[in-house]
Amino acid sequence: MRSYFHCYTSRYARRKAVWLTLVGSVCAEAAVISFIILFFGIFGSENPTPAPELLIASAAFVTGGLAVCLLAAYSADKKTLRHSRYTYADIQLKFAAVSRYEGEMRINGSNTIFRNLYIIPFKTFDSAVPTEDGRKIVIRGKIRKYSMDSDFLGYHVRGGDVKFDKMWLNAGGFEEIGEAVIPAVFGKPERLCKALAEAKERFDEIPAPRKYVFKEADFIRRRPKKRVMPEDLDYSRSWK
Repeated sequence: MRSYFHCYTSRYARRKAVWLTLVGSVCAEAAVISFIILFFGIFGSENPTPAPELLIASAAFVTGGLAVCLLAAYSADKKTLRHSRYTYADIQLKFAAVSRYEGEMRINGSNTIFRNLYIIPFKTFDSAVPTEDGRKIVIRGKIRKYSMDSDFLGYHVRGGDVKFDKMWLNAGGFEEIGEAVIPAVFGKPERLCKALAEAKERFDEIPAPRKYVFKEADFIRRRPKKRVMPEDLDYSRSWK
């Protein structure tokens, strides 16, 4: 059974390819048409008209199209990098963590990355089902939702349970919700739902800790007093 799900970022690569193909082809056609019009306008008549307005408009259109292509490529590459690092689903023995990249902002001269982190204890987990269109997953139960700077959301696993590096997040700093709706960006949504259900079954099979009951004895046995031998007065602890 899989215990870690990466974000599928292939859709951003497809979006990048579509933008580059469509906008690039339109800009190329505009440049070719403008060249043909200018060529026949200059050499195809007795009174040549350079048509500078047409040349300027064509150059501006092509430049704008190239700028759009560059921005689309940059946005797609950036989202691919961010989601591949900050969007994941991690299933452990006693809990599951679902992280989602939500954006970034420049604060005090440095980029601050924000994300949502859902901590799902299997003790209070109910179900996980995909929506009818298969684009989202609905997780029900007592879920802790953290929405803050990604640097604060570091955690480690101890005894199968989650322990945050920032100790105050173990007791507060979250919103308790009964239902979490997350995008199905981890491949087929049925796989993640099945993995959560199997992890819940394994958690239920963990035996409860034994409780030791100390019975009161009928009588109390007195421990004999330890006999201490007196030391010699000339005893020295300085070895030479």
